[in-house]
Amino acid sequence: MTMFALRAPELVRFGLAASVAAALLAAAPPSANAQSTPITVRSCTILSYSASSPHEFFYLQSGPPSQSNRTYTDGLKITYVNTSNKVISRVGFQVTYGMHSERVIDAGTISPGAVIERTFGDDFSGGPYLGSTPSECRVRGVRYKDGTVWRNPATPAP
Repeated sequence: MTMFALRAPELVRFGLAASVAAALLAAAPPSANAQSTPITVRSCTILSYSASSPHEFFYLQSGPPSQSNRTYTDGLKITYVNTSNKVISRVGFQVTYGMHSERVIDAGTISPGAVIERTFGDDFSGGPYLGSTPSECRVRGVRYKDGTVWRNPATPAP
């Protein structure tokens, strides 16, 4: 087995090189994916509907009538803010509620600082209502109007 030892002058050179490398990395501009999250989710709420007569959802529901006096999910409402300094054209969210997980996409022109409130009626509708808070509601990624993309590093690739 070969072992090596650094002598005092080598330690100084090694320490100086490490310090210079750390300073250069700190001064380098962050990559597009290393920036902070460009979207802040203010609220993420599962909407509910209490069935007292058949088909009282806010949209036309197909299938058998709902059972009376039961509470069902009736969509998803997300309020978020564009905290970046760029215009965003698409935001992808990952929302999990009970055993159901959905990728939810919002598209439009979202200016820096804009507060957006969206209701998604087709997502999380007609299932058992387990309360208003999903177990997960996070930003998966963002597409900016200039075509660049930010992906949440905590999100596995599709």
